[in-house]
Amino acid sequence: MKKSILSFGIFLAVISFTACTTDSENNEENLDLVQLQADVEEITTTATSGPWTITKFVDSGKNETSDFAGYGFSFNADGSLVADNGSTTVTGSWSITIDDDTSDDDSDSSNDGSQDHDCDSCTIEQLGDVLTACSDWFVEKLERNTNNLEDNYTGYFFNFMADGSLMVSSGMDSFSGTWSASGSGNNIQVVLTVTDLADFEDTWTLHEIELYQGESNVDLRINGEDRLRFRNNCTLGDFGSGNSSGEIDFNIFFASPEDYAELTDDWNIISYSANKIELIDVSGGDGETDLLTFEK
Repeated sequence: MKKSILSFGIFLAVISFTACTTDSENNEENLDLVQLQADVEEITTTATSGPWTITKFVDSGKNETSDFAGYGFSFNADGSLVADNGSTTVTGSWSITIDDDTSDDDSDSSNDGSQDHDCDSCTIEQLGDVLTACSDWFVEKLERNTNNLEDNYTGYFFNFMADGSLMVSSGMDSFSGTWSASGSGNNIQVVLTVTDLADFEDTWTLHEIELYQGESNVDLRINGEDRLRFRNNCTLGDFGSGNSSGEIDFNIFFASPEDYAELTDDWNIISYSANKIELIDVSGGDGETDLLTFEK
């Protein structure tokens, strides 16, 4: 899915992205945004009223609800997500974000002759500011040669340094590498080299930078086919302005243990009430449907 850039502010700079639409289209989009932001606030209030228990978790057709028996889940206002059963505590993070109603996964193709304009105003300075401002980036999307590989890198954290060095950690393992960027606008080339992590080593084109409250994304492409999206739960932008229409994502992230890491996703909301939150995710690769329900 392609997420709208609601506002892009980095430290002392504020960069606005605008669309060429008519006044009536702008008014309609603004009304949509107001409603979506109201929904985000309501869902956030509902989620933070927990604790909740997982009453359904179906992952790729397999019911794994029992993995979370006895655990209460607390969605805290500071963005932390805590699962606790009285003796064991597992900590992750969560956020609510607004999605555009177009599909970022499916809309870009190297064969349709279209030109990518998602990063018209991007600069290597902006990219560097974003990557180095936040620590512990994780892989939200990795597709190489039509193969979805992001699950292979659950629990891997990427730290980009201002001097061009790149450190990757996963548990007790660590990997060193480098990163560099050159060009401007829609032709910014990002070169990644990471020893022993061949899936990442390549020259990528910066596709988009997305900033939200509680979530930042850097999206890279190769010829519109291979994809790499780094995500971080740090806040660099202003969630209070911009245009958007579409749906709302319920984002959950656990680095470990493995059964909790399987909850990591940008879930779509089926329904929510004071006592129940139903979520769904449909894989862009194989079309499998995952279901997650919280109740109290």
